[in-house]
Amino acid sequence: MKDFLFKFREKITKSTNKDDLKDDSNIVNLDEKIDQFIKWNKECMVENNNSDIEKYYLCVKLKSLIEKIAIWYELRYSDYEVNRLIDYNKEAYDDWNSINMRLFIKSLPIEDRIYFSNPKYRDIVYLEPKHRSAHLHLTDDGFVESAEDISNYTMLNVFTKPVIKDEELTGMHLKEVVELFKNRGISLPENNELEQAIEEFDNLSYQREGMLNCAMYRIIERGGRRMGPRRAFLFAKEFNRNKDIPMKYAVDYSDAGLRTFINEYLKSGGVKDLECYIDYFSSKNKNDSLDTISIQELIITKNHSAKSFYTPEEDELHQRLINTLSNHAKVKQLTKKN
Repeated sequence: MKDFLFKFREKITKSTNKDDLKDDSNIVNLDEKIDQFIKWNKECMVENNNSDIEKYYLCVKLKSLIEKIAIWYELRYSDYEVNRLIDYNKEAYDDWNSINMRLFIKSLPIEDRIYFSNPKYRDIVYLEPKHRSAHLHLTDDGFVESAEDISNYTMLNVFTKPVIKDEELTGMHLKEVVELFKNRGISLPENNELEQAIEEFDNLSYQREGMLNCAMYRIIERGGRRMGPRRAFLFAKEFNRNKDIPMKYAVDYSDAGLRTFINEYLKSGGVKDLECYIDYFSSKNKNDSLDTISIQELIITKNHSAKSFYTPEEDELHQRLINTLSNHAKVKQLTKKN
């Protein structure tokens, strides 16, 4: 774990475009995806008044939390339990598992628990923080409860009516308010708290989402070619992650359970045109280009076992279809005779 935490030190020192750091879709290597998120966190979330060494250790703590979540999930779902849930189409989530998760979060130090919190908007935002006059009162999710002195702020002179009235902002979302100001030609001050609050909320939301995504990446890496994607698939279902990700890293032609896993992925809303990496875990160099294959191609070419092309579940479904069509044909014949 120590090597995992410290090998990325040099990777987070260079400044990068912050928006670019939010997109890891073109990165194949799972460790690099995590490094990019840590770099985004350093650029956007670590306070500017911290020293470089403080920023580094704050990033180390976040990466350590990601590792803790991955380890916890391994302990929660053993290899046997993962296979049981995937192979027999069992639901993994019950009251005990929900309690288990809450206990895990509660056991973390407060600086780690904060990452799991749902972000909230500031309750008051000022157009001009120094003057603290025109302002909005917001709900936790960013809707205007009331507005004060906006009418005066948007009155171009004493002889005209306000461009925006206090009462018309009630019930609007803060993002809609900012858009309304722009549409009506009212420039917001450079350091206004409206846009600051939106950026702050969006960053906190992305930080939580990114942390959970990175935990899923680590679950894949730690579990290896078979257990990694399967366990991460359970994690994706439970924490509302993108279920395509575990499937993309699951293609190993020697895996006797691959077709069963594909079926579980499709039943959970997966798509047949998803392109998956072939033998990701066999790649010796992280920069190696990997061949891909679609789920549709796998369905056509990958057999379940040496004895049967289809899984027992698929055979059962096929037989049901045959029985249904047969019964339909019999009913049609009887209808014609009568």
